[in-house]
Amino acid sequence: MIRSKKLLAAAKDQACVNCGVRDGTIVAAHYTGLRASQLGKGTGHKPHDLAIADLCHKCHYSFDVAGGGSTFEKKIDKSEQFLFNIIKTLIRRIDQGVIKIEGTRDE
Repeated sequence: MIRSKKLLAAAKDQACVNCGVRDGTIVAAHYTGLRASQLGKGTGHKPHDLAIADLCHKCHYSFDVAGGGSTFEKKIDKSEQFLFNIIKTLIRRIDQGVIKIEGTRDE
């Protein structure tokens, strides 16, 4: 299980990767989509700290509480949107040097 305070703390002062707002409410929100259990989520614990997206309070609420939707298709859509936001957050962490990958051209 990957746990990193550094990854979580890097959300501070960022813009929301979903809506772009920069309102001081941005947190590293853990994935809650359809495949969360395959990324380490279980009773009483969150998925890996790599499965996070920098989300504002409004978007975080939308994915966590209202994210289920009334149909399976809506649940799939919300889950896919969250996964895309995770990828955008990981790219941000790499661009900002929070995550370093050896052997890349930028080194």
